[in-house]
Amino acid sequence: MKRLFSIFLFSLGLWLEAAADSKWTEHRRALLINASNDKAHAQTIKALEKALHTKGFVVTMLGDAPKTDGVTYEKWVRSIPTMGVSVFYYLGRLETEKSPDGKRICYSMKIGGYREIPPARDPDLGRAQAEDKPWLSLERLSQKLSKNTARANMVVIDCLGIEDKAQSKMERVDMFAQASGQFRGELFSSFYPGKGAFHPSLEAPKFGPLMADVLIQSLKTNGSLPPRIDKLGYTVTPREIIFALKHEAARVCAPPEVLQEGRFAGDQWVDQNGFCFVWCPAATFMMGDKAFEDSQPVKVTLSKGFWIGKYETLGDEANLFNAGGQKLGNKYAKFLPPGIGSVDKVSPEIAKWQVYGAGKDLTYKDWTYDYPTEAEWEYAARAGTRAGYPCAIKDLGKYGNFADLTLYEDREMVHYVYANREANDGYGRVFAPIGQYLPNAWGIHDMLGNLAELCSTYYTDHLIGGSNPNDQSLPNPRGSRHRVSRGGAWCSPPEYLHVAFRNAFTGAQTPHVGLRLVLRQGEGLTRTRTEISKALQAKLDAEKKARQNQKKK
Repeated sequence: MKRLFSIFLFSLGLWLEAAADSKWTEHRRALLINASNDKAHAQTIKALEKALHTKGFVVTMLGDAPKTDGVTYEKWVRSIPTMGVSVFYYLGRLETEKSPDGKRICYSMKIGGYREIPPARDPDLGRAQAEDKPWLSLERLSQKLSKNTARANMVVIDCLGIEDKAQSKMERVDMFAQASGQFRGELFSSFYPGKGAFHPSLEAPKFGPLMADVLIQSLKTNGSLPPRIDKLGYTVTPREIIFALKHEAARVCAPPEVLQEGRFAGDQWVDQNGFCFVWCPAATFMMGDKAFEDSQPVKVTLSKGFWIGKYETLGDEANLFNAGGQKLGNKYAKFLPPGIGSVDKVSPEIAKWQVYGAGKDLTYKDWTYDYPTEAEWEYAARAGTRAGYPCAIKDLGKYGNFADLTLYEDREMVHYVYANREANDGYGRVFAPIGQYLPNAWGIHDMLGNLAELCSTYYTDHLIGGSNPNDQSLPNPRGSRHRVSRGGAWCSPPEYLHVAFRNAFTGAQTPHVGLRLVLRQGEGLTRTRTEISKALQAKLDAEKKARQNQKKK
């Protein structure tokens, strides 16, 4: 990897201009389903909606559109935002239903208008888990929520009764006990009435939105979540995890099915798959820094605004377009971004994913997912400032995972003697989970450190200015070049985290580079080496043929 910078200018610290304040936000989503068909409960559900709105939740209400509620439910589950918080509430009766293999009794919600919608990942890619649970069952809901990339999910059920349509012949109390135990993994859940409510020493349980009442009070008083009804309800809390609203609620410009330009720099939006994006408006800015030989300042104009990923792409997200990748640290930690080191491999997979999605009405007309250009990346990293860093070097551990004191003390086979021992980000020779550090001024996380991020642009020994620069050329049809990587990684010294520092990525599947998506208007800008080579060869062949024809005249 090339490491071109001026030690003299670096020591002067010319880029320690104060950066704008960071704004740490999280997306909050709630789905409230009133399937009770009882107008007496409407006021309580309305009060719950208001309490959630007050806490910054985007609330979806179901129960009044029996022909479409089921589809809305399925789309909501799919679009829960990465690193967000979700609350699912259901008031109504359940019914027993046998699993497709006939071996289990499942408990399904009564939601009208359900139909299967196409999966977000092309089934032809293989390795997709077959659906083995009824579509509206609590068990399937639990499975879907446990596997998403939200920071915390909570399910609250006010069950008004259970119809034994599967003819299980179980006792009533056993059905309630089994239904309340459907939620597993790192999923918070509250179910009323639980098995304890049917104890012979107690009066018959009352039915209604009782958990909703408790939830409303908890939200109003900042009480503990999930809601509890001692002895009568059944609440499950994952071990050593607290359901909490940690940061300021994020505001979005449109629902997931509507894609439009953002309203201002730092505006936010979440797509139909839960990918979180931040808006970067069109602008002219000074790119580069005098401190680096290969990054001397140039004026750049980005003629159109674009959406950039709020976070580095996670493994479960990258799996949608078959990107692969490897992780450092606990490979089962779903919030660790994978190292993805080949633009030429991943870019075609993203393109194929979008072709699949277009045929299933899962993409957005006239918009394209892609790698960022180098200019787009630096513009987003700067977030409207001229600062090279968001803070002094000693405090850089608040913003990113890099070669710091923890890495220095991490006694691996390779000792990172160059690590900066004045700063400490808390992580050694591992990727940090996304969103753990302060964002930049536009609310984008992990632009500095953790994983160096590959760009669409090929590396040159100087920056290219002008309108929408993005070098996608080869010297000849058999030539090759290196893509730019930006931002530094977990193993990088502080210099690499400067917003203008550039690298020519010479590796392949190495555990220090990754992917951050952009979503921009028009066609994708990334061209693979094969695409460029074929186009160049075709051009050369056409020129040769033209010369031959000229000689014949």
